[in-house]
Amino acid sequence: MKEQEALLYKVIDLFAERFDKHAVLHGGMVLRVLGCERMTNDLDYVFVPFKSKKDIVSDVVTTLKQLEDARVSYTLNSKCLRATVEAAEARIQVEVKTALAVPTSVVSTKDFAANYGYSARLIPVVDYSVALANKMAAWNERRLIRDIYDIWFYLKIGVRPDFVTLKARLDKPQYSRLVRKTERFQGGSVQDFFAFLNSHVQGLTDEEISDSLSDYLSPEDIPGLAMRFRSEIAKLL
Repeated sequence: MKEQEALLYKVIDLFAERFDKHAVLHGGMVLRVLGCERMTNDLDYVFVPFKSKKDIVSDVVTTLKQLEDARVSYTLNSKCLRATVEAAEARIQVEVKTALAVPTSVVSTKDFAANYGYSARLIPVVDYSVALANKMAAWNERRLIRDIYDIWFYLKIGVRPDFVTLKARLDKPQYSRLVRKTERFQGGSVQDFFAFLNSHVQGLTDEEISDSLSDYLSPEDIPGLAMRFRSEIAKLL
C-alpha cells in the first residue's frame, strides 16, 4: 500500500506542476490529503475549462508517461478518460472528466507530501460543500458504506452540504441496479433526505463496516465507527 500511495502522490505532484489550476482533484484522495484514514487507489480529476474529454486525452496520457518506469494504458468512454498506471509493485487508476467551470477550494499537500519527499503544493479541489453534496447523492444512488464513511469525515471536519447541488442530484437520481425500487428515496426535500440517510445509518454495525472497508482501513480504525456515524449524521436533522 505504501508503494501505491507513493505513486498516487507522484501523479498529484506531476499534475499540479503540469496543469496547475486546470486539474481539480476530487473524490477520496482529497479526504486523504486532509488527513482521512481511508485508503484509496484512485485519483479523480475534473479538468477545466474544457467542453470535451477529447480535448485533454493527449496531454493527460503524455504527462502520465513521464513517470519513471510507468506503464500507462487508457480507455475513453462517454463519462470519462480512465487511465491505469503501473510502476513496480503499484497499480492505480486515474479518472478524468471535463467541465467548463467547477467551484473550488484550495488545499495544501504539505503533510501528505512530506511522507514521500516532495515539496508542498497548493492544489485546487472541488469545493468541500459541493463535494459533500455529491457524495451524499452518490450514497443515495449506490448505497456503499464507503460513501457513508466519507460523508462522516466531511461532517466531522465541519463541512455542510451545498443544498442546491444536493437537491438537483436528488431530483434526477441515477440508481445502481443494486438499489431496489422499494429502497429508493421518496421524499421531496433535502431535510427529508437527511432523515432518510439517518434512518439507514441507525441500523449500521461495526461488523458491516468491517466487511465493507477492511481493504481501506486499518483494523484498529473500525471499532466504534457505527456509533460515530450515527452521532455525526444525526446532527443534520
